[in-house]
Amino acid sequence: MKKILLVFSLIIPLSLLAQRIYEPNFGMVLSGNFSTVHANHENYVGRGMGSISAFFQNPLSPYHSNRYLNRLDYTVEAGLSWLGFRDVNSDKRFQANYIDLSLYLNYVPDQMSDDLRLFLGFRPSYLNFTQSSILNFGTYSDILSDTQNTNQIGQIDYCGVIGVSVNMGDVANLELRYVHSFTNNTNQLFFNGRPSAVEVGLRLSAIRLRDKLVKEEMNLVGDLNKRAKGTLLVMLEEPDEKLIKQLVDEAKIRDASFVRDLQFQTNKNIIQAFRSEFDFCRVEFFMNKDANLVAKGKFEGVFIDDNLRPKYSVDFDTNNYFIASFVEDISAYTQKQDYGLYFYDKNFIQLPKPYNTSANNMGLFIGGDPLNYIRRVKTSGYFADDFKKVLKKVNAKLQLAKIPVN
Repeated sequence: MKKILLVFSLIIPLSLLAQRIYEPNFGMVLSGNFSTVHANHENYVGRGMGSISAFFQNPLSPYHSNRYLNRLDYTVEAGLSWLGFRDVNSDKRFQANYIDLSLYLNYVPDQMSDDLRLFLGFRPSYLNFTQSSILNFGTYSDILSDTQNTNQIGQIDYCGVIGVSVNMGDVANLELRYVHSFTNNTNQLFFNGRPSAVEVGLRLSAIRLRDKLVKEEMNLVGDLNKRAKGTLLVMLEEPDEKLIKQLVDEAKIRDASFVRDLQFQTNKNIIQAFRSEFDFCRVEFFMNKDANLVAKGKFEGVFIDDNLRPKYSVDFDTNNYFIASFVEDISAYTQKQDYGLYFYDKNFIQLPKPYNTSANNMGLFIGGDPLNYIRRVKTSGYFADDFKKVLKKVNAKLQLAKIPVN
């Protein structure tokens, strides 16, 4: 057993060394299995169990150097398997755990792609646990000494493996395997030897996962650095004219003036917060009444200055801009409705992380009081420091994300 554990512990370090030289593939495999004992004994029913293992995979010769050998890979895989079945006549249940060392020869039919692999293999197994249990008053109880289970801890079983592997994306392969046991001596009277089984597995590649993460990170870093050289168009809200008209009709002139002044001050607070806390890229402002023009790429006469007055001439790269606004929206990141700073692309579609995260949200209820949601007028009511706190966090997050980790 110590020798098998030693081999298992050496697989990952050896694969790391080989990876630097030959760029092989390694990772882990998660599998489910079902014993096929019913094929020989009708009173035995297989149980669905599983296995976990680590693998190392490498071509027999460098790829594309030989039109025959470069279609062949070999795989070394070490892991732990749980197998079992049930005797329906006696209501007994058997389980055995094995330490496996699998050796596969893989054939790749397509020289241009490894999306499909056919493989043959050999699997010696070390029995490290076996247990029998019997149904007793509706639950299974372990049998301390079962004469029907003649397996011994430490015995070695040998299996042949045949299967097919199909690429399921950038990281995983789906595999179907039949494991035939050459040492299965189980009969109607005794449980002895490892049972044959059908396995369905998911092979997860650490190399492909690394490459995928690096690629995604570099794409994100490139996108952030490009946007950092562009312009952020910040949409501000106009006062609610319908509400103001209603208040005027009701002779609530003071309330109507309050609504207008409050929205004006809120917009001023947002502008000041951007000017003091946001230096990720250039910023320009426009009102939400012109959102349809911005969505069409028409910018003439839509921008305003820091005092909310029209800016008649704004020169910026119309091929490199994105949009942001403090609004109430359903976050594509949290899948919840919230008020906060939302970033959008040119078509007003929310941008992914790190532009939009839960850190951008300010809460629907000002000060944590639900009644404030009823009292407040649209986005008005937040203090200037509330906007500054959010922008400070968002700006730091975007600046940091521009720097590649690798």
